[in-house]
Amino acid sequence: MASTTAANFDGAWIVQKVQDVDLAQFEDLRFDFDGGTLYGSSPCRSFTTTFGPGTETMMFSPLQIGGGLCDEATMIAERDFLQQIGLVNRIELTGDGQLVMYNFDTPLLWAKRLEA
Repeated sequence: MASTTAANFDGAWIVQKVQDVDLAQFEDLRFDFDGGTLYGSSPCRSFTTTFGPGTETMMFSPLQIGGGLCDEATMIAERDFLQQIGLVNRIELTGDGQLVMYNFDTPLLWAKRLEA
């Protein structure tokens, strides 16, 4: 079986679920992996970070956040979402192609590849 590398994640993803974050109020949360960089947009602000090269022991660092403001409830949910991203230290693809981000053995975020 071929090993998974950062390149396997390249492309656009739609966030389906985030541990301890209510996504009901958000439109599609999307992020893109591209050559060791993660670009994303949360409800109020954008973010970018580098990672890799491995996917078994990794860290998104530093997490750079763009400007923007929303209502207080949305800003709190966005903060919680970005905090979960900051905890990720491992990512993997499941057999059905779903992306799962972990903090050690605890799954934090689930996403599906954006269909072209």
